[in-house]
Amino acid sequence: MARRAAKAPVLRAERKLLCFLDKTGEAEIGGWAVDFDRSADSLKMRVMIDGTVEDVIVCDLHREDSKLVNLANSRIGFSYRVPERYWDGARHGVRFATLDGTLIPISSRAGGAVQEYNFVLEKPVRLDAVVDGMVDGLIQGWALRVDDRAGTKLGGVRVLVTHEGQPVAELVADQFRGDVAEQVGGDAACGFAFALPRELRRRESVTLKFLALPEREELNGSPLEISFPGDSAREKIEALIRRTDELFSFAYHLKRELKAAIPRERFLLADYPRWMLESRPLALARAKARYGVADVSGRLVSVICPVYRPGVGDFLAAVDSVRAQTHQNWELLLIDDAGGDTTLTAVMADLAAVEPRIKLLPRKKNGGIARATNDGLKAATGAFIAFFDHDDLLEPEALEIMLLAQAATGAKLLYSDEDKVERGGTFSEPHFKPDFNHRFLLDINYICHLVMMEAGLARMAGGLDPALDGAQDHDLLLRLCERLMPEQVHHVSEILYHWRKTARSTAAAGSKAKPKAAQAGAKAVAAHLERRGLPAKVAPRGELTCYRVEWKFSPAMAKKAGVSILIPYRDHAGMTLECVEAIRRCTKGVTYEIILLDNWSTSPEAVRFAAGQANTENTRVLRITEPFNYSRINNIGAREARHEFLLFMNNDVFVSDPDWLRRMLDEMLADEQVGAVGAKLLYPDGSVQHAGVVLGVGGVADHAFRGIAGDAPGYMAHAIAAQEVSAVTAACMLARKSAFEAVGGFDERELSVAFNDVDLCVKLRQVGMKIVFMPDAVAEHRESVSRGDDFDHEKLARFMFENEVMRQRYAALLPEDPYYNRHFSRESGVYRELRLVRPGEA
Repeated sequence: MARRAAKAPVLRAERKLLCFLDKTGEAEIGGWAVDFDRSADSLKMRVMIDGTVEDVIVCDLHREDSKLVNLANSRIGFSYRVPERYWDGARHGVRFATLDGTLIPISSRAGGAVQEYNFVLEKPVRLDAVVDGMVDGLIQGWALRVDDRAGTKLGGVRVLVTHEGQPVAELVADQFRGDVAEQVGGDAACGFAFALPRELRRRESVTLKFLALPEREELNGSPLEISFPGDSAREKIEALIRRTDELFSFAYHLKRELKAAIPRERFLLADYPRWMLESRPLALARAKARYGVADVSGRLVSVICPVYRPGVGDFLAAVDSVRAQTHQNWELLLIDDAGGDTTLTAVMADLAAVEPRIKLLPRKKNGGIARATNDGLKAATGAFIAFFDHDDLLEPEALEIMLLAQAATGAKLLYSDEDKVERGGTFSEPHFKPDFNHRFLLDINYICHLVMMEAGLARMAGGLDPALDGAQDHDLLLRLCERLMPEQVHHVSEILYHWRKTARSTAAAGSKAKPKAAQAGAKAVAAHLERRGLPAKVAPRGELTCYRVEWKFSPAMAKKAGVSILIPYRDHAGMTLECVEAIRRCTKGVTYEIILLDNWSTSPEAVRFAAGQANTENTRVLRITEPFNYSRINNIGAREARHEFLLFMNNDVFVSDPDWLRRMLDEMLADEQVGAVGAKLLYPDGSVQHAGVVLGVGGVADHAFRGIAGDAPGYMAHAIAAQEVSAVTAACMLARKSAFEAVGGFDERELSVAFNDVDLCVKLRQVGMKIVFMPDAVAEHRESVSRGDDFDHEKLARFMFENEVMRQRYAALLPEDPYYNRHFSRESGVYRELRLVRPGEA
């Protein structure tokens, strides 16, 4: 993705400024520059390359030729070395500007004055690059520039795509390719992906060439020939796709095959820069379609920005992003936290002098981010507060969109989605967040940036706690949640904040960059739970700023609660015996009974098994001589249950952790509004089978993180953090019996096999109950062993019928899972693919 260009400052004719270049060889640019209205002072200049502020320099080198322009001050010279990332053989442009953004005309021995000086620099390198071909609907590949002398293999190669000699696209090979890094040993940010434009997809075949720029060296695997259906074949396929929704017997497989036959616009998560290019211009229109067009121009937003030793160029870019806001009614409070950088202090003073909306609050002594922020909070005069780090970037529409959302919802605390900004301005690592999720917030500060709140609310909460620097924002959010109802916290589903990646920042290196942050966060969560009267031990998960909450309810409380474990089975006596023996061997700290639901078993082994289990303490066997109907079988078992909690478990699920059931039950005891809790289920090879269910994906619902390693964090730690979700699987689900009965249990009439657990969870949420995924309750699931594959030919019609039942029953709800960001695709695969949401779309 191309860099975000800084807003071009306007050349102000009234100022007498000039820059003269007389050194332009190799990587050094030098000369002199002067502000004739303040010629006694050495001029401070922004250095901008391709629109990105790279540095701030002071023109204070001695120049003998200063007399030629009648200057008494000879310290007007400068010399600047171009960063090596621009030594790529491409044309780049450098501009100079004053600190307040006024462009300085550039003159040279060539004569005349220009606003931009262009240069081309090269390094002796060779190319190592491959076109992989068509992968998941996209043409993919990778490219590295190898510098044998320096021992580097770097991505970022520009790749030109041509068709019949004409340019089709110019790509940047900077997407993550861990496989290439592992095999070749180079930069992982070296991949590229390309979706053919619509006009080429209409052809029966195309031949593409891939050339590295500027040398136009052809990549290995180029030219690439691709064939597509013609217009006639395409129309027939599309007609068949529509028809398959009515064909229950074989529609499932046919629909997927036909969809795969037609190329379409795809945005994989790794393709975020390309998605951002197309989605970004639509953000404000989407917000107005969603929230309306209320007049928010009269609302003053105080942007609080503690400043402590950022790079000067990054800091200026941050300030520029505030000055570029479409909402003009803001004040920027810069709290100089005594960083000791005299150049930075002078820059802040100069900015405050030329922009009345910028207020400088110097501290005599460094106090840390919390104290500095509190200084800003005291000085703020706006009705709303927005927190902003000293080297990050706001989208131009950020404040306007947040205010529109506030006006429409009445929320007192709002947060947006965010991403990271690389050194050269490229956006990466998007964090598409769920709607407000208090249980998730206990395990991780997923809210982070951008946060805007009512100023009075922030002051009422007491500001930030200096004792928790590193997690001061997490602590404040938790304290605010103690004062707010969930509906007063609103998630704005737009990327409005860009978190700068630097060597010292958490954005670049996670919690390893700030080792104390994880411990401070654990203390903040523990203090929050203590204030709420909930006994718990909180500890970081490894080195991550992600926490594990271990509830500490009394053993008597858990034993009094009691759980009835319901296990349906038909024959498969050996496997069912292994399942129940694991429960008896491993389950500690919980009073439970086992109810085995024998659905018409006929084998001699099953008869002997039932007799033996019926003679076992705290175990009952109910024989149900009816055709298989998962919902009805479990409803019958639930009516016979003696305890207030029901654990629905498949007979192909095997536990091994003594605390598995206690952890699920503790989530119920911690919050009486929790209606169901789901466990983390792993395939026998240790990969994830279930880590929560997402609505709307693939039509009705799909499991999150299927197939990733069992201990992998998943997208933004969702696979290892406890959180509210829309649904969990009943293969291992704990439900509150009173809530289960209140919503009518499982639907045994229309959902006898598939989606009955999803339907139950949706019904529970509709009456105000919560569904929680508990990742620390882990079991093995040998899925489908008990009754075969749902998708064989004979069962496909039933599945399609139940699929259609869910789609009609929850047509408006399925596409809007509040815990799965609207920018993720609903086509297939969870946390894997993005979609382009247009204004007015769901």
